[in-house]
Amino acid sequence: MADSPPPLPPLAESVGLFERSATYALEELYGLTDAGLDRPTPCTGWDLRKLALHLAASADGLADLGTTGKLSLSTPPQDPDPVGLARDRMHHLLDTFKSVMHGEAAPHVGDQARWACSAAQAGAIEFAAHGWDIATARDADRGIPDGLATELLALSAALLDDQDRRPQFGPPVDVPASAPASDRLVAFLGRDPAPRS
Repeated sequence: MADSPPPLPPLAESVGLFERSATYALEELYGLTDAGLDRPTPCTGWDLRKLALHLAASADGLADLGTTGKLSLSTPPQDPDPVGLARDRMHHLLDTFKSVMHGEAAPHVGDQARWACSAAQAGAIEFAAHGWDIATARDADRGIPDGLATELLALSAALLDDQDRRPQFGPPVDVPASAPASDRLVAFLGRDPAPRS
């Protein structure tokens, strides 16, 4: 009888969670067309163009955090193809995490593993939330997958307290305990999951 495989280390778990969130967000990005980039999102004052550029800038900042331990938030770049830019930067970020996980880019392996773990967890929450924002703006009615949303809700509850919410997340929105996991997650992150009229 074969032994059970050892549990995944925290970095591998965090990168796996990030990859699932990024996949969800990327699937929503692939549904965008240039004609729809002016549609408003649940993020006050943001249209889909601004959100795509924000995703690109966030991916760059999280790549810095994962490799240097310092989060550098830059102004979202201007690009004639914001959706393509966001996709490219998100794929680059995933490649960065995988490189750290496999020790290919680690002058200080212990520190870098911790930095990458923190960046992957933050990115998992952010990209899933923004994937939901994109789906909502597109009227796609495609929530965050149940298992992913459940894991992210537990992670968000552990990482975010009232002082850590601003400016990224608003106060929690009340939803029934019986609501789907996707609704409970986005409500915890300050979004109203109720259908918009």
